[in-house]
Amino acid sequence: MSLKSFFIILLVMCLPLSGCWDRWELNELSLIVGMAIDKDEDEYILTMQAMNPAEIASQETGRGYAQAMNVQERSKTIHESLRKMVQKSPRRAFISQLKVLIISEEVAKDGLEKVLDFFYRDHESRSDYYIVISYDNKASDVLDIITPLENLPSQNAFDSITFSLRSYGGTKAITIDELYQEMMAEGIEPSIMGITVSGDIEKGRTKANAEVNSPFSMLHINKAALFKENQLVGWLGQKDSKGLDYLTHDISDSVGSFTCPGGGQIALEVKDVQRQLKTSIDNDQPKATYKFEIEATISEVDCTTLNLALPSSYKKVEQLASDEFKLTLNSTIEKVKELNTDVFGIGQNIYRNHPDFWEAHKEEWDELFKETEIDVEVNIQLTDSGSIVNSFLKVGDQK
Repeated sequence: MSLKSFFIILLVMCLPLSGCWDRWELNELSLIVGMAIDKDEDEYILTMQAMNPAEIASQETGRGYAQAMNVQERSKTIHESLRKMVQKSPRRAFISQLKVLIISEEVAKDGLEKVLDFFYRDHESRSDYYIVISYDNKASDVLDIITPLENLPSQNAFDSITFSLRSYGGTKAITIDELYQEMMAEGIEPSIMGITVSGDIEKGRTKANAEVNSPFSMLHINKAALFKENQLVGWLGQKDSKGLDYLTHDISDSVGSFTCPGGGQIALEVKDVQRQLKTSIDNDQPKATYKFEIEATISEVDCTTLNLALPSSYKKVEQLASDEFKLTLNSTIEKVKELNTDVFGIGQNIYRNHPDFWEAHKEEWDELFKETEIDVEVNIQLTDSGSIVNSFLKVGDQK
């Protein structure tokens, strides 16, 4: 082998060993944990919340600096706004630690696909952050609030959604991947959790908001934003948002208040929910049936005439609770039908189980959905009454 050939082979072998040529050191990056998207005419206003690791990780009092810095940029595209951040911050924006993406109501009405394209394409972003829609305030206002229990408002929103999902329900926790599936799949429209700022926003921006027992302003995870063709068309309130959660997700832990036989209120803690959706086609008319099998325990009793020592009392509570819960779900169904957007995924169920019918009628599904009969069957079973049987009120009456 000639010397020339040897050097050529050696050069070719060295090409894959170029190393991390595009690497960025940690001290050169701004870790973005929250992003908010507002709009002004034809420009997006992007607010980025960069954490200050030195202050958050400090075991002592730190230097007294803010634990996060909000930087706002505007451009006609999201990516340009993100890169322009370096003109105000000495570090490059890095979004792999993103916790929450907040989209304003105005932007959501224009269409989700216009603002989410960058987040689907970017190789640096992960897919485990939550997406929420702000209402009654700008999206950037959410990142301005000094939250009492969490160092960062973006972390506060992330934890509120996570723990609400685990312990109460009524929270449409949706990540970028899950949203993409709902946006692209046939027979289902997206729904996203809402967020707002309650109280005095101006005082909420000050450090004093975290120094009092009753904060001047707080973040509130509430409502559900409903979409049609990826555009925001309306909202569901808290009660109907919880109904939507039951109709579309598997809830394993929640609490509900129901009317006692004879008056008063009783609280039931839901331990297990088995939900089943079946669709059928009868004379070219689709029909949907939800069946719920729910196991619950009695967690609070304010019923003066209910004797829980009697098995018949359990049956009465089960029946009344089942009927009330059915009314709640029917209310949610009617309000969704008024907005004429299939966030339940009934069309998706028909697409999977009755493909011939779907192929023939998918173009007219908007009209068919409004006319689709949706039945709800609920069976609540009580498995426990807690550490006592009757309430103190009942025990007092028996003396």
